[in-house]
Amino acid sequence: MAALRVFVLGATGYIGSTFLDLLLKKEDTARSYTFRALVRSQEKADKDIRPQGIEPVLGSLDDVNLIEDEAANADIVINFADADHLTSTQAVLRGLSQRPRWEEGRRRPILIHTSGTGVLLDGALGQFASDTIYYDNDVAQLNTLDVSQPHRVVDNEIINPALVGVIDTYIVAPPTIWGFGTGHGNTNSIQIPLQIATSLKHGQAMQIGKGLNIWSKVHVIDLAHFYISLLERTVQEPQDENEAYPLGYPLPKNEDAYYFVQEGNDFAYGDVAKEIAKVFQRIGINDSGSVNGTSPEEEEAYWPEGAGGLLGGNSRSRAIKAKEILGWEPKYTDFAGYIDEEIHRQKDLLDSKNPRQHQQQHQQQHQQGGHHGHDPQQTKRDIAPQW
Repeated sequence: MAALRVFVLGATGYIGSTFLDLLLKKEDTARSYTFRALVRSQEKADKDIRPQGIEPVLGSLDDVNLIEDEAANADIVINFADADHLTSTQAVLRGLSQRPRWEEGRRRPILIHTSGTGVLLDGALGQFASDTIYYDNDVAQLNTLDVSQPHRVVDNEIINPALVGVIDTYIVAPPTIWGFGTGHGNTNSIQIPLQIATSLKHGQAMQIGKGLNIWSKVHVIDLAHFYISLLERTVQEPQDENEAYPLGYPLPKNEDAYYFVQEGNDFAYGDVAKEIAKVFQRIGINDSGSVNGTSPEEEEAYWPEGAGGLLGGNSRSRAIKAKEILGWEPKYTDFAGYIDEEIHRQKDLLDSKNPRQHQQQHQQQHQQGGHHGHDPQQTKRDIAPQW
């Protein structure tokens, strides 16, 4: 069979670049797939995309005609870009729906779309923990999600029953992602770095409200390996009714498209704040070891817009399909170590931009017996597990 043509959106982002980095290191990838990727600038195309053997396509998510044309000429589209960009998603679906059915190769195209468990959020604003847990194999439970939930408008386009038999659609909904990416592009997450950046800005560990709200989590490398497992399994799906299923049953898709990707125990964002406070105390940023929780009225003064909903809500998920059907096994567990290292990364970056202030702080901390700088024994990054 000829190599399958893959069109990627969000190839230089946190998840997408890590996925491509790991996938392209596999021996059989070059024989199995060819890649084209949407990229906004010639600079990124030359620096991050072309050196990997990926053909860049210059454009943005707003270039819907371009995206539709690319999708129409692809066997597989993998979208790591903006989960709420409706028109680009509609363009992908139009293109894949119009794609010619070749005599050789896939007659039914594939879409793997990245959403997020923000779709599960409530309005806790850090004031309470929730016992509600969503399971990706419970379609009836997921169908109760209102269209007003984050990402839900776009997700509904992808689970549209009209696409059954036309496009095989899959939605990957990660929870809080942690760890450092490995790819050509952005290597940093959003949520934990946002909480740390806000805490550094105010010299005080910060949380939304009481910090009681609970999220699930996953390391970015574990997440990228899940995408690889899902991709490799989707291309094995039969194209004709008389073909046998590899596992004896169809891979959940379309109206059962959601795949959660969660590892280990859930966590409260208040516990993240406590961990930040411990590190701040150890390195001399704030000796109190205390946490400052903000009310809704104070949010605008302390946090970027939307932080209250993102860092203050409950979002608990369970990756039943990933583990039971695809055999996905997450490996990374040192969440506290990541928080420690991310604090040092951001602080060192701030200090490098203002070396005079850095010197004054270093002298003050030395006089107080504090520690400053990156201690590799205390903040050593996770050792990569063997896959």
